[in-house]
Amino acid sequence: MALKLHHLNASRSQRIVWLLLELGVPHEIIHHKRNETTRLAPPDLKKIHPLGKSPLLEDGSVVIAETGAITEYLLAKHDSGHKLHPKPDSPDFPRYLEWVHAAEGAVFLPGLLALYTGMAGITEGPVAQMIAGERDKVGGYIEAHLSKHPYFAGDTFTAADCLMGFQIVMTDAQGGLANRPATKAWLEKVTARPAYKAMLAVGV
Repeated sequence: MALKLHHLNASRSQRIVWLLLELGVPHEIIHHKRNETTRLAPPDLKKIHPLGKSPLLEDGSVVIAETGAITEYLLAKHDSGHKLHPKPDSPDFPRYLEWVHAAEGAVFLPGLLALYTGMAGITEGPVAQMIAGERDKVGGYIEAHLSKHPYFAGDTFTAADCLMGFQIVMTDAQGGLANRPATKAWLEKVTARPAYKAMLAVGV
């Protein structure tokens, strides 16, 4: 039975679409649309998982939420040759692990807070300044890392690049890479990959 990925438009689930395409694993994409007024996920996702979030991966009777967990599950089952994740004894493994989780943690959170506070009309003041400072710190950390390494885990493309891609694409769209040449070069390199282009055809 093919894997089923529940994909929400304009969401981070596109990273799992990209990863599945890089792995070459047969799968079915089930599209869900945000409410045009609230921008929230549709209630039918709650029929699949209590949180009603996307991405959701179905593998037979198994249903998995959380991007990082889905990534680890897919790699454990479908990347025995370690094409997209380093072996645990590889010197690249700790670096890979950090970026896989940073994509949903330290890197993602400041952007999410900026979105929510912007929706609430909080664009100035100490909270807005703190969030802006965190975003700048994260951007500087990424730039410094990619100035030393061609990819997030080191010399080769891995699932860490798939997971980091969403936030960096959003940052670039907001003009945040104007003074980040190494990050911009990484973005141009990974978005030229056939699997990334195929992901865009699925619908973002």
